[in-house]
Amino acid sequence: MEAEEIYMNQARMQAAAFKDKQRGAPDNKKGADDPDYENITLTFRNQNQSKDSHSPPKNQDSEMSRELLGLKMDLLNVSISARECQEGQTKGWRDIHRRFGEVDMVKKNVQDGKEKLLSATNEIKTQLQKISEMLQKKMSNEMSPSK
Repeated sequence: MEAEEIYMNQARMQAAAFKDKQRGAPDNKKGADDPDYENITLTFRNQNQSKDSHSPPKNQDSEMSRELLGLKMDLLNVSISARECQEGQTKGWRDIHRRFGEVDMVKKNVQDGKEKLLSATNEIKTQLQKISEMLQKKMSNEMSPSK
């Protein structure tokens, strides 16, 4: 008799909870004062879940273990490859930055050489101007009648 009453109470509580959910009523209305209310619904849920879920046979477990080990190895290989790619990329960028530094040094050397050439050209022009003036003086002295 007691089991029948418990069953009826449980059925009523579940029906009330279903109606509350249908109406969108919050869970804290009916049955909130009864500490067993939530436990009963959880108990039924857990019982249903355990009936539906069966553990796989042992041979499937070992097959899954082998598959997982294979996946683990694949993941390890991908991880190693990714690290190698990243290291290669880092080395490549280092080389690029070094080459940029070398190009900047060449530019500076070219600029310095250009300035030296301009300076040397100006100095040559100045020397040629002086020589030209000296020759003109000498020629003008030779052409002028000497007394």
